[in-house]
Amino acid sequence: MDREERLWTIGEVVNRLREQFPDVTPSKLRYWEKAGLIRPRRTHGGHRLYCPMDVERLALILNLRARHRLPLSVVRAMLDRLEEDPALNLGAVEALLQVLQESGGEKLVALTAEEAARRAGIHLERLQRMEALGLLPSGESGGERRYDLEDVALMRVVRDLEAMGITCQNLAFYVRLVRAQVRHDVALYAPLVGDLDTDAERIGRFRELHRLIQTLTGLLYRKYVRQALMRRWLRRATRSSSR
Repeated sequence: MDREERLWTIGEVVNRLREQFPDVTPSKLRYWEKAGLIRPRRTHGGHRLYCPMDVERLALILNLRARHRLPLSVVRAMLDRLEEDPALNLGAVEALLQVLQESGGEKLVALTAEEAARRAGIHLERLQRMEALGLLPSGESGGERRYDLEDVALMRVVRDLEAMGITCQNLAFYVRLVRAQVRHDVALYAPLVGDLDTDAERIGRFRELHRLIQTLTGLLYRKYVRQALMRRWLRRATRSSSR
């Protein structure tokens, strides 16, 4: 199907979304447009047209509003964050949501180390240890380091893992793993966007690539974990039966 044909009217979008969100109405979509949360295209006659990314964005707004009961200020901050970084996945969104809810929708883009540690519920020394191991990627060089919403979410995830008995040294492995995957994904991504003209199309292509890779690695991870746990269980069962 040609890209020009993948557009829906407001009525068609409402019908598509009603399967998941029965309360959605055209008036809600028009209200969110006035609030600046969505920017559909317009025909020469002024009729709204929505592309697939618009529908995806509307589904997220509905999820944040209806299921998480978030105020518009928090929804807008989350949408801004997603626009800045199309690689965010569901787990990262949930972590950021928690911080956003507690901040009342503030963007939290220029926190000092002490402020960020306090927001994350950790001591400054633990923040510095995370940073030294690469669990908090460094920002731009020059001046005092500042921390943002995602840094706070990262600190909290590491804090929770440490509470389970997993050390920062154990987690350093994942820093190396992610860096290697980023290098690989960027190399894959470059030739995939050569025929695209707009940033919206390039972001859409990257999101699709990222989604499929996340699905692939998630399914492979589950499969190999099951195999590893089964082998461990069989070894234990064999040792027990030989006694």
